[in-house]
Amino acid sequence: MSNLITDAHALETDGKLAEAIQAYDSILNTTDDTSTLALANFRLGTIYRTWREFFTAQRFLAKAHQLTPSDTEIRDAIEELNLHFSENREVIAEEMSRKNSDQIVSLFRIATGIKLITMDKAVQAYPLMKSRTKIFPNAAVAKHLLTDIQITEEERNSAIDFLLERDWLMSTGVSLYTIAESGLFAFYMELAQLHVANADYSEAVMCYEQAYWLDSSQHHLRYQQVICHTQAETWDAAVEMLTQLPTEVPKNVDLVAYHSAVAQSYHHIYQTTQDENTKQKVIEACETVLRLDKKSREISKLLASYQRKKSWWRR
Repeated sequence: MSNLITDAHALETDGKLAEAIQAYDSILNTTDDTSTLALANFRLGTIYRTWREFFTAQRFLAKAHQLTPSDTEIRDAIEELNLHFSENREVIAEEMSRKNSDQIVSLFRIATGIKLITMDKAVQAYPLMKSRTKIFPNAAVAKHLLTDIQITEEERNSAIDFLLERDWLMSTGVSLYTIAESGLFAFYMELAQLHVANADYSEAVMCYEQAYWLDSSQHHLRYQQVICHTQAETWDAAVEMLTQLPTEVPKNVDLVAYHSAVAQSYHHIYQTTQDENTKQKVIEACETVLRLDKKSREISKLLASYQRKKSWWRR
C-alpha cells in the first residue's frame, strides 16, 4: 500500500492533480488501514483546496480528521478552511449557490446526452456529453464533485427524472442527490462509443479507461482500448496492454476488429525490433482474422508480406 501512496504523491508533486485524485481515491477503495486512509483523505482535501473546491475539500479533510484526530497538520488545515468560511460568508454562500447550479447543469447534460443516444440522435448528444469531460477530467473527480447536490421540486426536470428512474442518481438527504457510479459508468461508456463514431480514438481510450476504473469486472473494455490504440496508431500502448490481457477474448468484443488490431500493433513493433516472437504473433493474429473474415484485404496483404505469398485476390 505504501507504494500506492508513493505513486499518488509523485503524481501530485508532478502537478498531475487529476491523476493524483484518482490514485488517492483508488487507495480509499482498497485499504482499511486507518493511517493510510487518513493520509489519502488529507491529500484529496489539500488538492481540492488548491482547486478552490472548498466544500469538497472540507468533506475530505473532515474525514481525515475523524480518522486521526490527533494529527496537527490535518487539524490546522481544517481550522484554516473554517476561518476562510467564517471570514467570507457572503462570498461562500454565493459560491455554493453557483456551484450547485453548475452541478445541476452537468447532470442535465449527462442525462440529456444519454437520452438523445437512446433516441438515435447521437449528433446532438456528442457535444453535450463531450463538454463535461473538460469539467470532470476523470471519473473520480466527477464522483467527488457531483455529490450532495440540492435539487428542489421546481428544479426537477425530465433529465433528472431520467437519472432517478435508472438509479443513476441517489438521494442522500432531503432534496440532496449524488450521482451513482453506475450513472458515471453509463456516461463514460456512451461517450467512448461516440468518440469512436467520430474517429477520436485517443479520447475513446480515456473514456474506456474511466469506465473500467469504475467497474473492473468489465474486462471487454481493455480489449476495446487495444482497438482504439491501434486506430490512434499508438502502437506501443496497444502492445503494452496486449501483454496484460488473456488470450480468450470476451464475447462482446468484435473479434475481427480486435485481432486485426493485434496484427497491426505487433507488425509495427516488429519493424523496429525484428523479434521472431513478435513476427509469429503478427502471423497468428492475421490467420485468426482470415479464419473469421476471408475477405479482409488489408490483413491478407499483411500476412502475405510475412509469408512471401501473393495476396488472395491476386492469385
